[in-house]
Amino acid sequence: MSILFEDEELRVLMEDFYILTGIRLVLFDADFVEVISYPTSKDTFCGLMRKNKEFDELCHSCDMSACRHSLKTKSTYIYTCHAGLTEAVSPIFENEIIIGYIMFGQVSEMQNKEQLNLNIKSLCEKYMPDTVIDKKIKQKSHRQILAASKILDALAEYIRLKGMVRLSDTQVITKINNYIISNIESDIAVYDLCNELGVCRTRLYEIVKKQTGEGVSSFIRSKRLNYAKKLIKTTDLTITEIALKSGFSDYNYFLRLFKKHFGVSPKKLQKSCTV
Repeated sequence: MSILFEDEELRVLMEDFYILTGIRLVLFDADFVEVISYPTSKDTFCGLMRKNKEFDELCHSCDMSACRHSLKTKSTYIYTCHAGLTEAVSPIFENEIIIGYIMFGQVSEMQNKEQLNLNIKSLCEKYMPDTVIDKKIKQKSHRQILAASKILDALAEYIRLKGMVRLSDTQVITKINNYIISNIESDIAVYDLCNELGVCRTRLYEIVKKQTGEGVSSFIRSKRLNYAKKLIKTTDLTITEIALKSGFSDYNYFLRLFKKHFGVSPKKLQKSCTV
């Protein structure tokens, strides 16, 4: 899910952070896709190492895990990545909905330059043995990283207040739709949607009601019924199988709901599609 952002103002803000700290910033959307960064190019070590598929997958997994942790705590999270470098991430919310993350990284707290170079060399040999790489990594003290993380936290809040990044109402509903369809065969509780969006129950009801005119439970049922109708028209599955695949464990309940919603029974609809 992409986010909208005020390009020039945000770029200047990220550049200012880099001028002040010498540390690269990256903005991700809520699906962990990079949206904007400053500087645009990764540091030499990470830029080259991520050309290795295995290393890149580990980096991506590490980034996602850190983002999820910051979402859960709703606070800045400082951590050590899989390559032993120090990184930090702050969540960005809009009306309590998670819309993105701002992150810095590719720095080391290790003050022993020789040991740091040995660690980096070891990683290079493991993943890209034939690569000659400038192993220079930015070294920052623990206190400097803490200071940078506090500024990062303030940046996330400033970005939110200034509306530099935002979701359209359509994008919010799209995210809800995608989650329901991806979990259509399972029970979907309001808590699950709240957790997925990073939003409280009250705010979730407000969004769904405003955009669809339905309550959350009614909206989920409508999605299940529309999915069942699609299966009836496009597959040879039995009505029982379709009910289960649409998330209805009670067959008779499914039949009643379907007829009430569409004005025709599933069996009649299926028969008309085969004529």
